[in-house]
Amino acid sequence: MELPNRSRMNLAGQYACPEWTWPADELIHIREMSERTSVPASALRYYEKLGLITSERETRESQRRYSKSTFYKIILITLAQSAGFNLDEIAEQLRNLPDIHPLPPKVWGPLHKIWERRIDQRVAELRQLKINLRRCTREASR
Repeated sequence: MELPNRSRMNLAGQYACPEWTWPADELIHIREMSERTSVPASALRYYEKLGLITSERETRESQRRYSKSTFYKIILITLAQSAGFNLDEIAEQLRNLPDIHPLPPKVWGPLHKIWERRIDQRVAELRQLKINLRRCTREASR
């Protein structure tokens, strides 16, 4: 059974590039963005404070509203965190990305390779952890 895009998760428990029907000029409020991305509103505000994402507000006191390109940037942040990158690393990686989706292959390709290398590194670390755990278990049972 095919799950709705909103419920389709990857193994890390994060969204795996959901698709939404979204008129190009529509802006959504922080609550809806939080629901669509499964990222708490407090994290969205923090990402904005760090400069990872932007919102549009008429005045400093008005509500944050986000565009479709910001939605996809949040998804990239979530995926990068799942790959094991910290927010400083993510900020550096996203610094020169255009606010368009999908990203052109010449832009996405190098970033994709960096992320795959990090994932491969994490897989190797987890394999070693599994070996170490077995050793400890054997030692403890002697």
